[in-house]
Amino acid sequence: MKKLLGSTLALALIVPATANAELLKNFKMGGSLEVDAVSATNVKDLATVKYDDISTIQTRLMVKADWDLLDDVHAHVSLDKNDRTWGGTAAGNTAGGTSQNLNGIESTVWVDESYVKIDKLFGALDTTVGRQFYGESGDLVIYFGPKYNLYGMPITALDAARFDWNGEKAGVTILGGKVKSAGLGATDTADVNLYGLDVHAKPMDNVSGSAYIYNRNTINSGTGALNVVANDHLYVAGLKGKVTAGIAWLKAEVAKDFGQNRTVPGTGGSVYGTVANYTGWAGKLDLGAKVDLSSLGAVTGWGEAGIGSGGATGNRNFQAIAGDYRPGQIWGRFLTSAAATFAGGAAGQGNGADNTTLSDLVVLGAGAKITPAALSKLTAGLSWWNYRLQTSNGVPTGRSGNRALGNEYDLDLSWAHSENVLVSAGVGEFQPGGNLIRAGIASNGTISSARLGYADLSVKF
Repeated sequence: MKKLLGSTLALALIVPATANAELLKNFKMGGSLEVDAVSATNVKDLATVKYDDISTIQTRLMVKADWDLLDDVHAHVSLDKNDRTWGGTAAGNTAGGTSQNLNGIESTVWVDESYVKIDKLFGALDTTVGRQFYGESGDLVIYFGPKYNLYGMPITALDAARFDWNGEKAGVTILGGKVKSAGLGATDTADVNLYGLDVHAKPMDNVSGSAYIYNRNTINSGTGALNVVANDHLYVAGLKGKVTAGIAWLKAEVAKDFGQNRTVPGTGGSVYGTVANYTGWAGKLDLGAKVDLSSLGAVTGWGEAGIGSGGATGNRNFQAIAGDYRPGQIWGRFLTSAAATFAGGAAGQGNGADNTTLSDLVVLGAGAKITPAALSKLTAGLSWWNYRLQTSNGVPTGRSGNRALGNEYDLDLSWAHSENVLVSAGVGEFQPGGNLIRAGIASNGTISSARLGYADLSVKF
C-alpha cells in the first residue's frame, strides 16, 4: 500500500509516452505541509512543582494524487508523514535526531486514503469504495481525517463504501464500512462495523440542514458451551441546521444516543448481556455576526454553547461515533491527545466515555475577531471558554459535588500570506475551577494554571 503511488509513477516513466497519458489521465497532485510549534506548562497535571513543561516542533506532510482510470472511474491516493519532531529520534534517525535515513522514512510514510470513485453507479449514485476520510473537522458526532489543532497531529481514516445522491436542493449519503477488523480467517470478536444515513437539504441559499443516523456495531462472538452472541449497538441520531441573515448566522445541532451496550460477558462467561441501554444526548448552538467597518476593517463577534448528558456510567454519558469537538486552544489541543493528556483527562470528564465530544460536559464560549483595514492579511482574535461537568455523578470524593472545571482565555493571531499560505500564533491560559482544585489532582505542589504558546505554518500545494 505504501508503495502504490510510487509504483504507479515509476511505471509511467517506463512505458511509452503515448501510454503515459492514458495511465495517468488527468493526473493531479497536491497536498499540504504543516509545522506546529508548541510550548506549554502544567497541561498534564496543573501542578507547579511536578514539572511537566512541553516544548516540541512537529512537521506533518500530506500528499495526494488523483487521476482517471476510466472516463467515469477515478482513483485517489493520499499519504502522510508526521512522525518527525525537530531534534527528536524518530525511526531511522541518527544519534541526536539530526537526520532520518531512507529506510526510516519509508517505514513512517503511511497511506491514509486509497479509493476509487465511480460516477453515477446504477444511474444515480456517486460511489466511493476504499479507505477514505469522512465528515468535517470539529464535528460533534463523526469525523475521520487529519486532526487540526490537536497535539501529535494524528490522522484517522475509514474503510468504507459511500453512496451519494444529490439533487438540486437535497441529497442523501449512505455509508457502510469497517472501523476495526480481526483480519482474514480470524474470529470476528471485537470487530467494529459502521453504518450511516445522512439526508441533507438546502431549500434556500441562506437555509440548510440535515438529519442523520449512525450505527456503530461491535461484534461479540460467543464462546464456550452457550455460544450466545449479542452485539453491542450504539446508535446516534441527530438534526443540524444553519441559517444566515445578512451579517449574522445561527447554527444548531441536537444528537441522541440509543441502542444496547453489551460489552461485558454475562452469566457463564460466554453470554454478552445488556449492561444498560445507551441513553445519552447532546446539543450545540453557535451564533455570530460579521460587520464590515470600512475605515477600521471587519469585526466578527461569536458565541457558542454546548451540553452533553452525563451519569455514573458511560451509558448515560453522551457518546459519539468518532467525535472531534475540541473547543479552546488548550482544552481542545491536549484533552484527547495520547501524547499529552490534559490534566488527567480533565480529571474525570466523561467518566470513561468518549472524551472527544460533549460527554458529561457543559461548554460556554464567546469571542471577537478583527481584521484591520490597514492590514487586511492579519486577523486577531480573543476568546473565552468555560467548562463544567453536566452532572455531579461520578465526581470523585473530596470535590464536594463541585462541577466547575475551569476557564480558558486565548489570544490568536493569523497572517494570510496568500490563499495557500497561513501563519498563525497565539497564547492561552487555563485557570482550573473548583472541581479540579478540590480534587487536588497534582500529586506534588500547588494547583496552578496551564499555559500555552504556539506558532503554526500551513502551506497548501
